[in-house]
Amino acid sequence: MSQRVFLTGATGYLGSAIGARLARAGREVIGLTRNEDRVRWLESLGMEAVVGALDQPDAWIGRLKNADAVVHAAADAQDTAAEDQRLLEAVRAAMIDGRVKRLLYTSGIWVHGASGDRVIDESTPLAPLALVKWRAAHEEVALDYIENGLETVILRPGIVYGESRGILGDWWRAARDRHRVTYPGDGSQRWPLVHRDDVAEAYLLALEHARPGSRFLLADESRHTAREIAEAIARVTGATAQPAPRDEVLEQMGGLGEALLTSQQVTSAAARRELGWVPLHTSFVKEAEKLYGEWQAGQKTTV
Repeated sequence: MSQRVFLTGATGYLGSAIGARLARAGREVIGLTRNEDRVRWLESLGMEAVVGALDQPDAWIGRLKNADAVVHAAADAQDTAAEDQRLLEAVRAAMIDGRVKRLLYTSGIWVHGASGDRVIDESTPLAPLALVKWRAAHEEVALDYIENGLETVILRPGIVYGESRGILGDWWRAARDRHRVTYPGDGSQRWPLVHRDDVAEAYLLALEHARPGSRFLLADESRHTAREIAEAIARVTGATAQPAPRDEVLEQMGGLGEALLTSQQVTSAAARRELGWVPLHTSFVKEAEKLYGEWQAGQKTTV
């Protein structure tokens, strides 16, 4: 009997890639989606779709309780803490009154705050940015479930790229449509990047091999600056890269703007060492031309 995995955020940028990868590996993936129109698309990726919202667990709690593992990938920075808490409460119920034994909880790189010139790892104390301050507390809630036998693993992806969505997907679109890509501040801040397909592979490995209580940073080690990334996009598309004043970024984008102005350098040595994770994509700047083709193809297939 194959392992049954309940996946939140199944139609999302990360969730769809994770679900498709788990399905290809032979897992029975039950994907939660808010939209009935996306059921057929999830089925085309090898998942079984369940329609429901995180804040309405009555629609899906039965399927959750009958799963072996939960992958919580509904982790967009704009998600509300209340919805995330509702999911954690449902996992607790499924752990006590169901068969759920393993939880992969998606957090993110921004719970570490600015790193400056340091290269940080999972042992570095958290200093979460305002946008994701609540996530640090929710990580601890998820880890507390270990005392009741749940095998919790925390994953903290960097800024994800690939396909046509995400922050850098928006930059490709701006470069194509407006012939201009704007980077926040002076662009000297370093961004930990990771390709979505590499993230999906890390989740499969974590599902199979991660020790309960493990935390993993997921980044490709490239440490490009925001300006270098923008200039690579401009070079490939024939657009112009230009800065946006820091005050303007903060005024227009609030907490997300603060996050994009933050400089971080991280290592994913733990994921490489403990999971055997080897990212296939190692440099957005060097692969920019190929990634633009991937973005263009994604325009035709993204839900």
